[in-house]
Amino acid sequence: MKVFLRILVVLVVIFLIGFYSGPSIQENELLQNEPVKLSKDDKTTNVPADLSDGLTRPKTGISVYIGKPLKEFIANWGQPDRIDPGYYDLEWLIYEGGAEAYIQVAVKNETVKAIYVLGENIDLSPFKIGQPLEEIYRFTMITSEIVVEDDNGTYQYELSEQDLHTRLLVPFGDMFGQLFIDRFTGNILAVYFMDKETLLEQRPYELVYRGDLPAVPVEQDNQHEIDSAAEQQIFDMTNVIREQRGISLLEPDFQLARVAKEQSRLLYDDSLLTDDSPQGTLQQRLSEGIEAFDEASENSASNFTHSFSVLHAWMNSEGHRETMLKEEFTHVGAGVYYLFFTQDFIKYDSDEKTEDE
Repeated sequence: MKVFLRILVVLVVIFLIGFYSGPSIQENELLQNEPVKLSKDDKTTNVPADLSDGLTRPKTGISVYIGKPLKEFIANWGQPDRIDPGYYDLEWLIYEGGAEAYIQVAVKNETVKAIYVLGENIDLSPFKIGQPLEEIYRFTMITSEIVVEDDNGTYQYELSEQDLHTRLLVPFGDMFGQLFIDRFTGNILAVYFMDKETLLEQRPYELVYRGDLPAVPVEQDNQHEIDSAAEQQIFDMTNVIREQRGISLLEPDFQLARVAKEQSRLLYDDSLLTDDSPQGTLQQRLSEGIEAFDEASENSASNFTHSFSVLHAWMNSEGHRETMLKEEFTHVGAGVYYLFFTQDFIKYDSDEKTEDE
């Protein structure tokens, strides 16, 4: 009997050693961007709210290029590092300026329609990256209802309580600034300037309107190219965010990216089904073709049309943020399929990793 007990104790110890020495794996929940509520107001007896003229449009800073010819922007900022396709018939000029000067410029019909800035040293007058939210409220008139008008109707955007703390919208006449706030620090993470047409097309907030709405985007003929562009943007911006915080940069891992891409495709397929479809675990997905590793984690999201909106959502979710900013991770792979996004992080158990073929 004593021999049997000794053997049993040894087996338990071996099991526990194996259990605790295995890789650490974390799967964060899928962040879903809820559809924006749209309400049409057909009551002709009501008088529309006053238009939200907002602040005087800045005379300096990068926002002065909104509505200007593309050639004027390039004359001052130079050629982009690449040009990416996007939704709403936009092309995105990508300036890979790193922590100090990362910019995305949206262009349609050779005109600058919107500019997204994550870089810290870009003139964003009257705002700046890292500016406290309380300072914005102290010096800027912020309202939860913003009314816009064009030839097709009148549109009233209604910001929720959460929007007022994480996604402010500030009107400057016919231009608008969307402020992405880091809720953990209370500071501006990024700024997105856009013209009126872009705001009406993308309508990022609850909306009550009279008249007609622009058509929303559907799956496009160049969807594969749009997805691939979003993957590269997510990789770039993740490293910008890490660099700004003094965290080591991540290396791209193409095998890991294939795992992430397949997961996004499965999430998309499952969204078309009425019944829940079982998903394999991250450990199962990494079991084929991935080298031995110490630690891995996964972020996912759905129903976003901009890569930077996905990054903002992840940064404002505790678990996803922890994954993005974890010092120990060495490699990352991003996979996008239509409006579904997956990002897999990994720390290999050796500093030497064979480059993917």
